[in-house]
Amino acid sequence: MKKYLSFLIPTGLIVLIFFLAGFGGDGLMNSNGAPAGYTNSPADGQNCSHCMGGSASAVTGWITSDVPATGYVPGSTYTITVTVPGTGKKGFEVSPQTLTGTLIGTMTAGSGNKLAGSGKYVTHSAAISTNPAVWTFHWTAPAGGAGDVTFYGSMAITQPVTKTTTLTVSQSTVGIPELTGMDWSFYPNPAHGKIFFRYAATQSKAATIDLLSTNGRLVGRLLTTTLPAGSGDFEVGISQPAGLYLLRMTAETGSQVKKIVIQ
Repeated sequence: MKKYLSFLIPTGLIVLIFFLAGFGGDGLMNSNGAPAGYTNSPADGQNCSHCMGGSASAVTGWITSDVPATGYVPGSTYTITVTVPGTGKKGFEVSPQTLTGTLIGTMTAGSGNKLAGSGKYVTHSAAISTNPAVWTFHWTAPAGGAGDVTFYGSMAITQPVTKTTTLTVSQSTVGIPELTGMDWSFYPNPAHGKIFFRYAATQSKAATIDLLSTNGRLVGRLLTTTLPAGSGDFEVGISQPAGLYLLRMTAETGSQVKKIVIQ
């Protein structure tokens, strides 16, 4: 019996050590950063409570930015701040996504945080206990056409306290005029291999046509040309993978974006 007990006690200690190690020894399951896909976004569908236990409650104001009230300017870079109050070790994960889970824009990690999931998520690189815990990182807005952008976030404060929050920023229309003096359309839609454009312009215009991803990233420049006054038709070849994209026509008088499906 004594031999049996002497075997159980060390074994129990080993199990306890591994159990505590799994929690990072500081009340967080992932003290060196959350795994990708736990922001509580519609596409992720899960948050920190998946690892931490308990249930998450929603809060407001825990993600902020220096995006002005007039909205973000496409292609510009902004500072995003995550603030987590409370007592105990804390961590977070944030991602700006579409409803279907596509990353919008690009992120650059700052002090105390790192990117995960091929740059789709930013998370803490080490759990911290300051109250509040504050992290900052940079977000570069997409080239255009994304509209409102929502940052989804999940935060952990020891166990099993978890929170979820969002921040939505709008795209600025200041200084980005809508295309005037020219009407344009294209066909077919869905398209395959080529697109046919029709236009009517009041005067000759230098124009470019870009293909963008749905999160506003430039996929490729399809055409740079000068369109003579009047009306006309022209053809542009496409070779991008099948999917939903944005076509952006840009001229001296502004730009306009339309959706296109490539088969």
